[in-house]
Amino acid sequence: MNHGDGHKEEYWVRIGWRWALGGIIGATALFMALMVAFRMEDRGPDGELGIADVVGVWQASDGGRLTIRTDGSADLERVTRPGPECGQSTDAAGRSYTGPATWVFDTYPDESPGVRFDYQGPATAKPCKVYLVVFHQKDGTKGFLPQDPPGVRYARSASQVG
Repeated sequence: MNHGDGHKEEYWVRIGWRWALGGIIGATALFMALMVAFRMEDRGPDGELGIADVVGVWQASDGGRLTIRTDGSADLERVTRPGPECGQSTDAAGRSYTGPATWVFDTYPDESPGVRFDYQGPATAKPCKVYLVVFHQKDGTKGFLPQDPPGVRYARSASQVG
């Protein structure tokens, strides 16, 4: 009947629970810190695209060009206008837009996530929206504008724009 052993065992049980509780709290704190760091990577909607996935220069197979910057500004060159509400004329030269725009993450209906460009229509001064649907392939990040003719694709260059 050594009561000392019982107290010793009770002591170690109490210490064991403290270690277990400390481990759980520590693991939870680490998990929360990682989640915060992950969210701070400036991901787009649904966490699928990040700024690093879209910033840069995108060149189209038809000569169009998109320059996307981290500050939310963009330059569009020879981009097919989405429709007549944006001042599209009937001549071939009037069907494209070149000029400044802003961008945000958005998803074109029934497509993969991407980027929406907003600019003022040059003829009507009405707000215009152009969507770049973005997808990843083994040979790089690609995209397309839904209003472009079939087969026109954009490829992002490795150079980054600030």
